Amino acid sequence: MSITLNPFIASIPANPLRALFPFAARPGMLNLASGHPSRDAYDHEGLAEALTRAGADFPSWTYGPSAGDPLLLTVLQEHMVEVPAGHRLLVTSGAQQGIDLAIRTLAPPGSTILVPEPVYPAVLSACTAVGVRAVGYGAAASDTAMAGLAEALDAAPDARAVYALPTFGNPTGETLSQAQRLAMLALCAERMIAIIEDDPYRALWFRAPPPPSLLALAPQVPGAVVIHLGSLSKMISPGLRLGWAIAPDAIAAPMQEARQASDLQPNSLAQRVALHYLRLGRLDAHVARVRGLYAARHDALVGRLAAAGFRVPPVDGGMFVFVGLPEGTVREGLFERAIAGGVMYAPGPAFALKPGHAAFADLMRLCFVGLSDADVPVAADRLIAALRG
Repeated sequence: MSITLNPFIASIPANPLRALFPFAARPGMLNLASGHPSRDAYDHEGLAEALTRAGADFPSWTYGPSAGDPLLLTVLQEHMVEVPAGHRLLVTSGAQQGIDLAIRTLAPPGSTILVPEPVYPAVLSACTAVGVRAVGYGAAASDTAMAGLAEALDAAPDARAVYALPTFGNPTGETLSQAQRLAMLALCAERMIAIIEDDPYRALWFRAPPPPSLLALAPQVPGAVVIHLGSLSKMISPGLRLGWAIAPDAIAAPMQEARQASDLQPNSLAQRVALHYLRLGRLDAHVARVRGLYAARHDALVGRLAAAGFRVPPVDGGMFVFVGLPEGTVREGLFERAIAGGVMYAPGPAFALKPGHAAFADLMRLCFVGLSDADVPVAADRLIAALRG
């Protein structure tokens, strides 16, 4: 073809997680790779009732405001989010669209966004699509002062924002302490750059709630600016493709304009389904049940793997754990042996900043929420068998 493509779009890296989908479709495959809730983690009865009610609403079938259905915005603030003074709430097509809108609003082509490494790979695609450079920073649990972030900020004077997934992160499952959160806010406020806080897993804690969000802590740090992103995907249904962004008015307004230029508005029917589901009053009981499911499946998976010598970091919620292979493991051919044995995982290099890089080759991301109680131990045993060749 002789047509010349936009070089930014042409250089978007292939998403390594989406490349695993064909393996998941194989008969009998137990999928520990994809971040999809299991069928029993949905409130089918509540969603069906919400859909019936939404179908009777005329606004479900017509255009609506680009910021989101006004009734849904109201109900979100009643049930799920708190919007600080001087900030605006926007409905987005999942948290991923919020990431994209924030990056496009804050960072011109040629500038830099700082991202944690290992990183959720869809963030890299969002950066590449608009010609923004992604530079990694470290955030080890022992780094209370966030020295890794400070070093990256010093090395990237053109940085326009810091992307963070501080609560039950993807892929690590780790959570930044409150001290680390305050340090991150202070470092960014000092340099007058915004933080894009991706927070879709906050409600999925196992035994105790996580520290306050960066948005909630921001008033303690003069000059701190946070764009907070949330999602209904992990709590209600990923198929709705609905999330939200909370940002200062001066940032939210251009984000809304960017969204209107892209797809005009959120899906009207999906918004009405979410609205009626939240009005049914089923969310709290549903989320409490899901927390119990996920905690039990996490414990069953990591208990078996730890007994087999895997290095398992502590995880207090969310959907993922970034597991290290036992010392002395022969990595070559492990993924292929696992697939042949009927279990799949997300290889660690999929979360490296540079596609194809060998970083994190001794790690694997495992999603413990997508399989039934009966299948989780079977998947663990298959993974152990693949490891032993």
